[in-house]
Amino acid sequence: MKKSIFSLSLVAVGTLLVCSSAMAQYTIQVGGAYVDPNSSAGTATGPLTPLDAISLKVKPQTTVFFSVTREINDQWDVQLAMGIPPAHDVAFKVTKASALPASVAAQDGVIISKVTQVAPTLFANYKFGEAGSAFRPFVGLGVNYTMFDPAETTPANDAINGGPTKIKLTDSWGLAWQLGAVYKIDKRWSVSGTYSSADVKTTTTTNTLGIERKVDIKFSPNVYILAVGYSF
Repeated sequence: MKKSIFSLSLVAVGTLLVCSSAMAQYTIQVGGAYVDPNSSAGTATGPLTPLDAISLKVKPQTTVFFSVTREINDQWDVQLAMGIPPAHDVAFKVTKASALPASVAAQDGVIISKVTQVAPTLFANYKFGEAGSAFRPFVGLGVNYTMFDPAETTPANDAINGGPTKIKLTDSWGLAWQLGAVYKIDKRWSVSGTYSSADVKTTTTTNTLGIERKVDIKFSPNVYILAVGYSF
């Protein structure tokens, strides 16, 4: 699945570069990103699952960020933002200890799985200030597509669920937005700082010996990016 996602990303970048005039300016950015999923999960439902008793919490992660931007005019550009897919730890969250066996309630906070998210986002950015200015703030609005690799379960998760467990998550489409600023060092090189977020929703389904349990999760991720850009 990761290979196909990488191939799609390359195709998208190639399309962005080819479908334009020869005089258009492009900027490639590479940097670091801190991704706080800011997740809000419902409680698990399914057979043999106490009502409103257990949930999930997705942990922050850092990763490598990269993007390709095509300048439309002095104020507008189009940016395809991507990165190396971060693998987030997912913690077991007890919401009603009295409804659970003591051995299960004691697992509150343990890591039960690792989930890798692939989230390419296409932005239209508006840049403030004059074209020749060294410092230019910007805002952007776009569309995010988040795809989840099959999650890796842990022995703790298998024990909580009562046997070997498989996990899958649904994909998500949603609006995305960002704000930040670019500082031009010279005609080619620049540095930028960005904050971005998106509307992401998924349903997590676990399967333990044929018994399925589901948890709905909403993300309003806080993504902080510091990057270096090269324009050509």
